[in-house]
Formats: sequence, C-alpha cells, structure tokens
Amino acid sequence: MIEKIRWYMEEQHMAGPGSRIVVGVSGGADSICLLHVLALLAPSFQWKLAVVHVNHLIRREAGEDAAYVEETCRQLGVSFYLTEVDVEALAKSRGLSVEEAGRQVRYRAFYEAAESFGADRIAVAHNRNDRAETLLFHMFRGTGLDGMASIRPVRDNIIRPLLCVGREEIEQWLREKNIRWCIDKSNDTDTYTRNKIRRHILPFAKEEICPEADAHLSQEAELLALTADFVGRRAQEALDRCRLLEEASDGSAGPEKARARVGNQQECRPSPVKRIRIAVPAFLQEEKLLQTHLLRLVLKELSGGGKDIGMSHIRDVESLFYKQGGKRVMLPYGLEALRSFGEVIVQERKPAAAALAGTEEEVPAAHFFQKIDMEELAGNIGDTQNAAPVLTLACGGGKILEFSLFRRENSQIIPQKTCTKWFDYDRIESLVLRTRQPGDYLSINDKLQKKRLKDYLIQEKIPVQERENLLLLADGSHILWVVGHRISSAVKVTDSTKRVLRVHIRGGEEDG
Repeated sequence: MIEKIRWYMEEQHMAGPGSRIVVGVSGGADSICLLHVLALLAPSFQWKLAVVHVNHLIRREAGEDAAYVEETCRQLGVSFYLTEVDVEALAKSRGLSVEEAGRQVRYRAFYEAAESFGADRIAVAHNRNDRAETLLFHMFRGTGLDGMASIRPVRDNIIRPLLCVGREEIEQWLREKNIRWCIDKSNDTDTYTRNKIRRHILPFAKEEICPEADAHLSQEAELLALTADFVGRRAQEALDRCRLLEEASDGSAGPEKARARVGNQQECRPSPVKRIRIAVPAFLQEEKLLQTHLLRLVLKELSGGGKDIGMSHIRDVESLFYKQGGKRVMLPYGLEALRSFGEVIVQERKPAAAALAGTEEEVPAAHFFQKIDMEELAGNIGDTQNAAPVLTLACGGGKILEFSLFRRENSQIIPQKTCTKWFDYDRIESLVLRTRQPGDYLSINDKLQKKRLKDYLIQEKIPVQERENLLLLADGSHILWVVGHRISSAVKVTDSTKRVLRVHIRGGEEDG
C-alpha cells in the first residue's frame, strides 16, 4: 500500500522534495494511516511534518482522541497543534449545520497551523470510499460536472494521498502494523446524510449490484474531474467570446456602447459596477453545454466561489436569453440577472447591498429584513401560554407580529388559525422576518420533502406583484412560515415538542 500511495502522490504532483506538510489527524483509521504513511515516506523526500487535531467538543471521548493523537506525534517526532472549538454553539450562532460548521473550523485550523509551521501543503485523509460517497451525495442533491468530479486529489495546497486506496485496505494495513485508531461513534448513526450513504446505500450497491461499486464510482469521479476541467477551459473561451466590456468614454451599459472582448481592448475598461454583461446573439451561437458552464463561471466569479449556486439558478438566468427586455431574476449572494437590449446583465443587487450596509432609508419596502432575538425569547419563556411574555415586532401595513415562548402541556390543543401559528422551538436555529430570497424552500409533508418557495407561491396562485412584499419567517433559507399561509412541516408541534413558539399577527383576521 505504501508504494501505491507513493506512486499516486508522484503522479498527482502532491509534494516535492523538501516540502513542509501539515496533516489533519482526527485519530480515526484514515487520518492515523495517513500520518504513518507520510512519516514513512518523509525521509526519502526530506519532508517536514506537523499535525493538526481539532476537538469539536461534541463527544465525551474527544479529549481521549486528542491525547492519543498527541502521543502518536510524540513517538513519531512530529510537531502537534491542537484546536478546541465548541462547534455546536458555533453552528447555532451562525445558522449552519453542525457538519458544515465543523468543516469550516477544521480548515481554518489547518490554514493557521500551515502559516505557523511554514507549510506549503496540507494533507487530509479522504479515501476512495469518501470520493464515491461524495459523488452520490452531489448527484442526489443535483449538481453539475464540478460536483460529480467529487473530491479532487489536489486543490490549491490541499492534497489527498489516500484517494487511491479504500477504507477496508486502510484498516487492514493498520491491523497488520498493529496500529490502533480511535472510533468516532457518530459515524455509526444516521445523523448526517453522508452517513446514510455510507451505511446503507453503498453497502446495498456492493451486495446487490457490484462488489466493486465504490471503486468504480471513484474511477467515474476521476473521469468526471478530467471532463469538468476540459469543459471548464472551453467554457472560459466561450465566455471570452460572449462577454461585453464598458467603453472608456461613458461606461454605458447599452450594447451600442459596448464591444465584445475581441480587438481594440485598449479602448475598453471593466464597469465600476460589479457585473458581467453577455451578448445575446453570441451566447445563442454557443453549444448548449458551453452555455450552461459559461453561466456557471459568471455566477461563480460574481459570488466569490458560488458554493450555493445550483442548476436552478443557472436555468433561471439562461431563460432570460429567450425573453424580451426588462425581465429580471433574483439570485443568491445579493445578485440579480436582467434582460436588456441585446444582452443579459448579471450584477450586484443595489437594494441588497444597501440593506447589508444598514441604510434602511435606501431599501424599498419589498426588501424587509428583521432578526428576532432568540436569546431574549428563551430568557422570557413562560410555564404556560398565558404566562409567557410577548415580544412584538412592527412589520408594516399597521400589522404587528407577537412572539411568545412557553412550555407545552400534554393536553394542549394546537389552534388552526391563519394568523396564529405554533412552532417546535427546539427545531429552530435562527429567526428572521424578511421578504423572499433566492434558494428559499419549505418542507411540505411529514417526510420533510422540500419544495422551492417559488414553486409553492406558483402552486398557491399568489399574484406575482404580491410575492416580493410577502413576509416570511425564516431560519436561513428554510421558510418556517409564509405569513398568512402555511408553515413548514419540519417545525410543526408534535407529541415530543417541549417548547412552543407562538407567533400571532395582530391586525390580521382570525378566519381559520
């Protein structure tokens, strides 16, 4: 296995002679294997190693894992960096999943240790099975070629030497070397979506379809990564053919005042506004595949990475090329796309920028945003509904929303009223009253299937002119209540609910 990993690292140009490598080590089988393998290879390449261990302060045995990793580093003569962060608290404060918050904490710790150690590489322990699971995860959620490329062996200064070996091979090697590893019991639960793929879907595929399913999926991810790189290069060439720049004279956005990015470039300059303009005739001449990836590049550039940009957003922008001027779509990251004469413009949304700056007088009524203080609510919880203090919030039009929090009694009946709704408070991480944003969704049934807010509003035949002003009670992109309409099934009060959040519209009609 050592030679296989060595060959793979050389093939992928992961680390040259004399590299200083920071290794992320949780204490699990994969990361312990990675550390020992790199320690064995280090003398041949004059590598210097350091280890980063992140304690998420979630599991009771996490301290024992940290101590084991530190002792292993001492035996190997490797520098050890420890980071401790309350990930659950961080996730709640930032409105993130625990999984995402943990990932952010780990990589921040890796980069900080790399800077301190003077490292030019950061090694993480994803293996072939992880690559297969990620491919399935992205496909199920809906993704393009980049997502199906799954985990890449090298990304910037991040390297993944174990992508060429599977989990069973890793554990077998550790047993042969009599090297123990720590067990993370959370991996044996279905708490995270990836665990469900790991514990149920892939084992079923290996048993019922093909014993080498994980290896084949990893190979497909490798092929898709090469395909994604090829298409990405062609898409960039297509974007260069279609992109328009402002003229130096007046910065006008009209096509009659613009030139394509071919020739006479000394007379053009980028627009002072953060936007990209695409000529419609040139775009429509491109291959369909390149059109999709061209727009992905545009949204990625303007959003600073485009983590939450999905195919639905790309399709929304694409539709503008077939519509008349004046049409507009809202996008994540405070962006919008609009159809003008002979071009489609993707740019920052000025009202959103004003809202972030706190200049409310510059923000139209349609861009309402007000955070509700959950700490204040929790600090004023009542033992009964009648004893719970009420927090009020004016929301325009003479209406006031009243929020109260109380402990549920087993015999309580949940009211079925249009202007009063009950929510399971412990399923909510953040509370904001706002108007709609791209990416909004709600759960529509007991299976917690998601529906885009846009699709729900169309289904309910809510007029287009009313949608921008419709108030929403939201937890991130999860819409808890379309005010005056339905609530999300994910936060309904059940027999297991302990704390109830009651929200009432004063000034509305209790028409059931």
